[in-house]
Amino acid sequence: MNLDTILGHLGAVILITVFVGLVYALALRESRKVRARKAFLEALDEEIGALRQKIAIATTPEVPGKQVAKELGTVTAEGAAGAGFQRVAEKRALLGLMQRALSLGADAVVNVRHEGLAPGKAPLKIGKVTLVGTAVKLAE
Repeated sequence: MNLDTILGHLGAVILITVFVGLVYALALRESRKVRARKAFLEALDEEIGALRQKIAIATTPEVPGKQVAKELGTVTAEGAAGAGFQRVAEKRALLGLMQRALSLGADAVVNVRHEGLAPGKAPLKIGKVTLVGTAVKLAE
């Protein structure tokens, strides 16, 4: 083998090594993004879980086993996230809805529904969710 042949093979080896390194770096970056999204969703779940100790959420006009004493008004919250992150948008909207209702002194939010969303249909704007409900005070 002469020097030109060796250098030719060496160039190919370097090119393949760079390609494999690039693929590995991209896979590692995507893996970190997935872990970060998962951690963010878990943090949202924890925050929602803590608020559920203070306020009930129901899609029906009443909270099961409780009686509504007073309606405090309509509460609305919007959650947004990038395309493909519908769960994040929904959790943000739910969190906002609970926080707004608590600020009114509510014990529960009833009749919670997606605004602008027909039953059984996909959201009109992917990555954006609007929740609406009625803040209520429950009977002791």
